[in-house]
Amino acid sequence: MRLFTPRVLLAVLVATVFAGAAQAQDIRVALDQSFPVRLANSASGVAIGNPAIAGVSMQNDHLFFVTGRSYGTTNLTVVDANNHVMFSGRVVVVPDESNVVRITRGTETASLTCTPACRPAPEIGDATFDTVNQQATTHASAAGAGASNH
Repeated sequence: MRLFTPRVLLAVLVATVFAGAAQAQDIRVALDQSFPVRLANSASGVAIGNPAIAGVSMQNDHLFFVTGRSYGTTNLTVVDANNHVMFSGRVVVVPDESNVVRITRGTETASLTCTPACRPAPEIGDATFDTVNQQATTHASAAGAGASNH
């Protein structure tokens, strides 16, 4: 029995997914992260159903990135130069569950990212989401104002 490395399995999956529309599989991408997609044939167009859920960035006619923008499901269509559909399938944006600890107290949930120290990493719906999101926005604004003064 032959064992495959994760990189080989990913290449086989992508080749299978984009071999034809009849073999479409879901593309799963974590929120705020990108997923590279390499195509065997040249694409001339890529469309995402709901750009609020996922974005697509074409690098060239054989490579594009799908980025998770908000939780949910949308669709992705890739066409070739003759407008033939190379792929039509779903993009599912999921939370990044690696190194996450959730604390639930009654009906409230708080999320922490522990890599190795634990820090707040609120998700939409967490009790601390609004507070931490406001802190991040304030921090980014202050950093941007400081950079524009130089």
